[in-house]
Amino acid sequence: MNWVDLTWPMLASTSLVLALVHGLVWLGQRRAHLHMAFAVAALAVAALTLLELAALHTASPERMAVLFRWMHVPVAVMVTALVFVVHRSFPGYGSTTLALAAVGLRWLSVVLDFTTGVNLNFRSIEGVAITHWWGVPIHYPVGALNPWLAVSQASNLLLLAYLAQNLFRGMKGAEDKRHAVLVVCGGWFLLVVLMMASALLMAMGMPKVPLTATPSFIVLMIVVSWQLGGDLFRSRQLSTMLHDSELRRLRIQGDLDMAAATSGLGLWYWDVARDEFVENGNNRELLGTDGADGRVEGALFAHVDTDESDFVRKAFHKAIREPNYELDYRIAGPDGERRWISLHGSVEFDDRGGPLMVRGVTQDVTRRRSEEEQLRSLLEAAPSALLLVDAKGRIRFANEQAARMFEYDSMAGVHIDALLPDRLRTRHAEHRQSFAAHPSARTMGQAMELFGVTREGREFPLEVGLGPMHLDNQLHVVAAVVDLTERKRMEQEVAMEREGLAHLSRVTMLGELSGSLAHELNQPLAAILSNAQAAQRMLRRDPSDIGEVQEILADIVDNDRRAGQVISRMRGLLKKEHREHRPLSLNEVVQDSLRLMRNDLLNRGVGCRFDLNPAVPRVFGDRVQLQQVILNLIVNACDAMAEQGERVVTVRTFHSDTGVCTEVVDTGHGIAEHMLENIFTPFETTKPSGMGMGLAVCRTIVRAHGGRIWAENAQSGGARVCFDLPGLE
Repeated sequence: MNWVDLTWPMLASTSLVLALVHGLVWLGQRRAHLHMAFAVAALAVAALTLLELAALHTASPERMAVLFRWMHVPVAVMVTALVFVVHRSFPGYGSTTLALAAVGLRWLSVVLDFTTGVNLNFRSIEGVAITHWWGVPIHYPVGALNPWLAVSQASNLLLLAYLAQNLFRGMKGAEDKRHAVLVVCGGWFLLVVLMMASALLMAMGMPKVPLTATPSFIVLMIVVSWQLGGDLFRSRQLSTMLHDSELRRLRIQGDLDMAAATSGLGLWYWDVARDEFVENGNNRELLGTDGADGRVEGALFAHVDTDESDFVRKAFHKAIREPNYELDYRIAGPDGERRWISLHGSVEFDDRGGPLMVRGVTQDVTRRRSEEEQLRSLLEAAPSALLLVDAKGRIRFANEQAARMFEYDSMAGVHIDALLPDRLRTRHAEHRQSFAAHPSARTMGQAMELFGVTREGREFPLEVGLGPMHLDNQLHVVAAVVDLTERKRMEQEVAMEREGLAHLSRVTMLGELSGSLAHELNQPLAAILSNAQAAQRMLRRDPSDIGEVQEILADIVDNDRRAGQVISRMRGLLKKEHREHRPLSLNEVVQDSLRLMRNDLLNRGVGCRFDLNPAVPRVFGDRVQLQQVILNLIVNACDAMAEQGERVVTVRTFHSDTGVCTEVVDTGHGIAEHMLENIFTPFETTKPSGMGMGLAVCRTIVRAHGGRIWAENAQSGGARVCFDLPGLE
């Protein structure tokens, strides 16, 4: 017994085992045609192996010719079966025409095998030669080649083209198919190339070797079997997974039925084509039916009021035209109590778009509808206008106050942009995008004046508060709108009253400063009079002395201008008109104020010290109003030092964190601690005869300029009153 006698029977046994395994698979699954074809191919390889083993040991030329003739039959069967396996495993990759042509030529070569020469390989066999394989003598035929062998080679060429086409398209196709195409088609491609090379060497008269293809065929069969076995294994895995999935589905279905029973939900489905309606017990209990009707309308709408029945049925058939539907309607319970029922679920459609299968859930929503009605009543009773706006800017709900404010009968479906003037719509779209990106409660338009527009086109000022709300898994916005028309009117009235009060305060102050103002006017007027009299005397004495007269006239002009400035400042303080804020120097305002009070300070015996920083920035404000503040603070400082021996007022300006700070410091007794804040309250005063309005007006003016004012006691004694104003860049 040598290794050839051991190997070839083992190869035949391997092929028979593969044929048996895949044959049993095919018997168990009659639709598994691939396994049937592979079993046939494996049987053919087993037959070829036995024929080849006999040829390796025969010394008779006649017997060798017969064995070679019959070898072509299992080869043709194997090629046909494997082409079928490849074509079904990789559909669309290889040409059907090429496959049929290769198989057809292969069977034509079988016919020629039996009709030409002693077999397809040899026209005649003159003898049998012997060679040795690793010590084993092996026989092979020697004779004239059959020219019809070219037919089988043409079949091999077509087969190579078919396999190359599968390889090319498979490598560019689906990723999960690439490995299988490479293994099966690539392995067979190499086998065919080796067979053609062997035939070519034999035709060229190269050293004779036995024509053995069985080992290569066995390798190919094992590779293909491994691939089919992998598919079978994956199919088994999928079958197991499907079985497990079905078990999980049944468990989940049971859990859902239990959950539905526990929660009181009704479950049902309607096969529209068969008009079959199936429901659980909860559904019958919720709807008050016994389930005997077996029809959808009788089961769902049996207890709907007669006057509403047609409307509800039409609404249901309209709702189930959508993939997901929802419908609320009322039914009458056994005790006569009306209840709200909600139907919602999904719909499957046929090829024409009609409902094929309707699945639904039934729920008693009486309590929810009652709460919704209460909420709606609460929203309607709200004093503010309320709007509910969806993500697309459409109004889903508006209470009566909102409809009345914007002069609409119904605002549902109106786009929010329709409530704004044209000039604000672009910016409003940007605000909506910003809110959607960062939803949070906020007030809209804090840095701008907001206006709404009614349906008739009338504009009015408004204020809007926003709040996010999620409904149906979508972001909605709740907007509380306040009409500011009345507030703006009242603010204008308050502003006018404030202006009047400030004007009254200035008039009162001028009354207190009347002596100082009279002195300010008397000085230039007296100078004018004395200069005019001096000029008259000079002209009577020497009319030609014009030089001194011109100097006198220049003094008269200067004094007249000085008197005019005093009168102009008095007129400015007395005027009652709307002021405009503009850039100005606070140091100049301080100096102008002190010029008005210069004589009054002399009469009171009060000294004045300046500490004005020339580098402080300019401020944006009204000169007359700021002058009024400084005059008030200086007058109060003088009153606070009425009983002091040394009376000095110090006025300073310096840089602050926000701009310019101005302070007025006196040398009096200071302010009582409990009065440090109250002195700015109207009608609160520390003077025996004061009205308590001066500092209140000062605080109003400073706040209107964007600043703040406060009072404190100085460490060295006396009081210190400061006001801080924002500076200009």
